Amino acid sequence: MFHPSRFPHGIIRAMSPRAALFLFLFLLLSACGETPTPAEPTPTPPPTATLIPVPTETPSPSPTPVPNAEGTVQIYLDAWRSADYAGMYSRLSPNSRAALDSAAFEQQYRQTLSILGSNVFTPTITGVTESGETAQAQVRIAYATQLVGVLETDVTVPLERVDGLWGIVFAPAVIWPDLVNGQQLLMLLFVPDRGILYDRNGVPMAEYTDAIAIGVIPGEVTPEDNTLANGLGRLFGTPGQNIAALWANATPEEYVPIGEVSAAEYAPLSWLGGVAGIRVSPYTARFYYGNGAAAHVTGYTSFLTPEELPLYQARGYSADQRLGRTALERWGESLLSGVNGGQLTLLDAAGNPLSALTIVQPEFPQDLYSTVDYDLQRAVQFALGAYTGAAVVLDMHTGEVLALASSPTFDPNLYEPNNVNRQFTGAEAFSTGLVNNAAQDAYPAGSIFKLVTFSAGLTSGLFTPESEYTCTGVFTEVQGFSANDWLEGGHGTLTLSQGLSGSCNPWFWHVGKALFDWNPDWLSQTARAFGLGASTGIEQLDETPGLIPDPQWKLQNQGQAWEVIDSLNTAVGQGNVLVTPLQIARLVAAIGNGGTLLQPQLVLRLQTPEGASTYEFAPLPVGELPLDDEQLLALQTAMHNVTLPPLGTARNRFRNFRIPIYGKTGTAENAAPEPHAWFAGYTFAQQPERPDIAIAVWVSNIGQGSDIAAPIFRRIVEAYFDLPLTRYPWEESVGVIATPEPTATPEGGEAAPTETPVP
Repeated sequence: MFHPSRFPHGIIRAMSPRAALFLFLFLLLSACGETPTPAEPTPTPPPTATLIPVPTETPSPSPTPVPNAEGTVQIYLDAWRSADYAGMYSRLSPNSRAALDSAAFEQQYRQTLSILGSNVFTPTITGVTESGETAQAQVRIAYATQLVGVLETDVTVPLERVDGLWGIVFAPAVIWPDLVNGQQLLMLLFVPDRGILYDRNGVPMAEYTDAIAIGVIPGEVTPEDNTLANGLGRLFGTPGQNIAALWANATPEEYVPIGEVSAAEYAPLSWLGGVAGIRVSPYTARFYYGNGAAAHVTGYTSFLTPEELPLYQARGYSADQRLGRTALERWGESLLSGVNGGQLTLLDAAGNPLSALTIVQPEFPQDLYSTVDYDLQRAVQFALGAYTGAAVVLDMHTGEVLALASSPTFDPNLYEPNNVNRQFTGAEAFSTGLVNNAAQDAYPAGSIFKLVTFSAGLTSGLFTPESEYTCTGVFTEVQGFSANDWLEGGHGTLTLSQGLSGSCNPWFWHVGKALFDWNPDWLSQTARAFGLGASTGIEQLDETPGLIPDPQWKLQNQGQAWEVIDSLNTAVGQGNVLVTPLQIARLVAAIGNGGTLLQPQLVLRLQTPEGASTYEFAPLPVGELPLDDEQLLALQTAMHNVTLPPLGTARNRFRNFRIPIYGKTGTAENAAPEPHAWFAGYTFAQQPERPDIAIAVWVSNIGQGSDIAAPIFRRIVEAYFDLPLTRYPWEESVGVIATPEPTATPEGGEAAPTETPVP
């Protein structure tokens, strides 16, 4: 039976009378044997004789002693420790082998160990008694289980001797003493609900709750009646036109998945269930709010795969338990899952419970409070619309991630088998949107990188903010190389600060050439001091370090020496420069907060079910920008002027905007026909109740930074400061795309035609 505590037992050794008689006769014969006579010396041969080797006898090997009963049991137990079931089976008595084949024998052990949840066990012989041709060994076994700790029990191992050899008489009770008369063991798992993911204000983003899957049958929708589309739009937080577009091209009888909401969200609009064409399917599961609005922050969970099952069952997981796959769900797996408990129950042969052998209650998981503001997160995801892109919002003084959105996104609820929408969603939904564009992939920086080049020019001592350069529209300082400014005819004579505000390309090619002539490594070193070319250190997300090329990198990876053209490309964020939106958000945050690079963080605190905090957020400085106070002020001033007349490339996007914006546009050429659009910057509202924020917006292959990324940046600021949302130039109303969508301007430069300098 089960013993809840360990008791010391002495080792009992015994020898049968027959064995003692055998030992006495053996010793007597050994003592009476003849003593061998020494051989005669071999005569020395004459010098000319040939030596003939004298053969010697090779001693016969001593026979391997036959193990006694205790030795047989020890060999059996040692084989068990090594999972050598064939070796164990070979030590069974002939009668046991005849009654049970090797496969069934092995299955008996493996099944019992699986039920116990143990792959570590310590069997110790505590005593052996022999009686003629039979023996019994007492063995204490300690099973280390994942669910109920260490289980100790005493078993009796019977043996019989056949033809002088001891063999184990196997029965299931050799593994666990209660396995007699067909009785069985059952381990009941106590699996606690997974911990809740909250936003910074205590708003749930993921929890186990009742949910509703909603779909539409287009052929049943009343024509010319917008009741259903508008009602669903209210439910999902998007214009009704966008909802109706989901089934516009579907067949009449087709089920079109719309999305999922919690039962609590659905309750105020439950009248929708009576509208023609709608299908409402309740289910209960771990539910993610927002249909993917925070998917790249929360991550998702899914059931264990067959390949993962053995490993995680050995850790105490149940076969139907979910595992965190990405982002916060994966990072906090051990905290959010808690520790399963269990009850080892003895069943009779019919499967009826007889008794509980031991019970261990589960350890309940912790709840995770993210730094994210869920309302802002939804607004940022909405601001990106259907474009491929990303946006990151940081508290620039602390490094807290207030929002992080990637588009396209994905719906974590589709990984729930009980969600009927999963059955009607194409396979592409499970591959599209999984990559986090904000951190997991890197892109050319374009003119955003001029923030670094500006700073490198100042710290080199070769330039000051007032240094002047005359831009004719064509750069010809390098023999054999000619490039045009984005502004036809050029910008004329500008200071370096004005060159940054107007994003004059020749000015920064000029800086790049000067830095190449002075120190080809300087620009790359400055970029790294701004946090580029390395991961930000955020622990909860997969991220790429990007790339900041330099002479050593080019020689190692391309086998070529660094040339002036490499410095020119790097100076304007092209060539091999690759950055992430998260890196750029951190960079502009450092400019805005006075020069401190902070590690971005997504976890505000961890809390037990009783309300005790086990972790509290604290800012984590990881570096300082290599700028003195005057240089930093010059950089900040030039960024502010990006949003102001007369030169600012984003002046029309922020004309008369009540929140001061310090920013930089970027238009990054790449292999696609259209460039990437960037806008990054920070606010300087200085409102005590709302910390100023740093934002980076990147949109893939769409056009100018000032045309596309700057309006998205503005909408994010409007959402954060609770201002009315401004309609995008490409919208017919907020959130509804006009036709056709915007296209890039022919200049391929930093500003749209409407942003050319005003006389």
